[in-house]
Amino acid sequence: MKYIFILKAVLHSISHRKFSVFTSIFAISAAFAFLAAIGCVSFGLAATAVNSSLAFPLVVGPAGASDTTLVMSTLFNTDKPAGTLDYEFAGKLASDERVSAVFPVARSDSYMGVPITGVESAYINEISKGFWDIDPMIDAKDIFGGKNSDCAVIGAKTAMRYDMSVWDTFFGSHGTVGDEDAHVHDFKYKVCAILKPLNGPEDFAIFTSLKSVWEIHKHGHHHHHHEDAEDEEHDHEHHEAEHEEHDHGHHEAEHEEHEHHHEHGEESADGKITAVLVKTKNPVFTAALEREYSENGFTSATDTAKTVRKLLTYMNKAEKAAGFFSYGTLFLVLIMVFVTIMTSINERKREMALMRTLGIGKLPISLMIFLELFFISVSGIAVGTLGGHTLLAFCKPALDFELGINMEPFFFTEIELHGIIWTMIAAFVLSLAAMIKIYRMNLVEEIAKE
Repeated sequence: MKYIFILKAVLHSISHRKFSVFTSIFAISAAFAFLAAIGCVSFGLAATAVNSSLAFPLVVGPAGASDTTLVMSTLFNTDKPAGTLDYEFAGKLASDERVSAVFPVARSDSYMGVPITGVESAYINEISKGFWDIDPMIDAKDIFGGKNSDCAVIGAKTAMRYDMSVWDTFFGSHGTVGDEDAHVHDFKYKVCAILKPLNGPEDFAIFTSLKSVWEIHKHGHHHHHHEDAEDEEHDHEHHEAEHEEHDHGHHEAEHEEHEHHHEHGEESADGKITAVLVKTKNPVFTAALEREYSENGFTSATDTAKTVRKLLTYMNKAEKAAGFFSYGTLFLVLIMVFVTIMTSINERKREMALMRTLGIGKLPISLMIFLELFFISVSGIAVGTLGGHTLLAFCKPALDFELGINMEPFFFTEIELHGIIWTMIAAFVLSLAAMIKIYRMNLVEEIAKE
């Protein structure tokens, strides 16, 4: 009977302090929602990175490209390529007996910020798990074959984001969003297929043929968004090149055209690629090829698994740092709740003194304060954990697209488990401290002082 009375007293106290209780629960739940976001996003990034690194053990690019640049610009499409290689280099790699397959890629364009990557049909066959939709006139096994130079294969999440479907057309922009020399090509792409979800960066990309990349930049299929003095200078040089073609031959005109393309920073010209994705026959060959193509002075190479492990190490450090900040925030929030409870005690001295005159002992009254503080802490943990994951599920499409990952919003991570354990310990200690203070307080004397 006594304990039922204590429980009713706790509920009565909470109902009469709704605002402060709600504020305390909200503060704790907000910190836990942040922990849920850190855990799920970190896990999604790590899972995506590991899965992508398994597909292509080796990436070879131009000399001077760092390991991170090679991986991020090819497997994750989030960095600019460091330069170009001759397309013939891919054939040289393919003839190596230690190599099982090569996939040359060329990237310099984008659509609405989504990278457009030039590849061969073999690459699509390698990554594809089938198509959501495909032009019936296109051979699924040779999607970029024949005269399909304007064909574009769209990643699942890109198609969903921009409501793209087969037979739609669009124009690509040179470079990426925010580039100073960005301009829109007048080369029209046609959507010929939409990939099924791959749960990786490929879902957030657009693929076209190598031929289309070369054709666009060879013939200068573009117009600028703005004209300035520099544009006029390029136009003047172009007209001079045409004039010299009549007077001095075709070679000089080609030279001027090359100068024009160079001024605009266009990386991919006829027969140029930005990197080669390589599948090796075993890890020993991967290590050997990485060493050979990194030390020859003409190319750079990276073991994708090794590079991804380095990236994950940095990511884990960042996750831990964010976790420590979150734990610190949680502790400060609990201190705030503790101070709020202790402040409210001064306002409830008469109430507790009346309870003492009714024959309720010190221990039940102290236990009431303990339960009140502990209830707030546990409620904050529950609401924050459930609310955080629900919010992540709601924001999943936008987060997936912006981060280029496939996040699992209801995956419970280690950082959250540690947060719950430490919060429960801190809540128990603070609740016990409040309980001891109330137990030692002489309520009659406290009232008399007032």
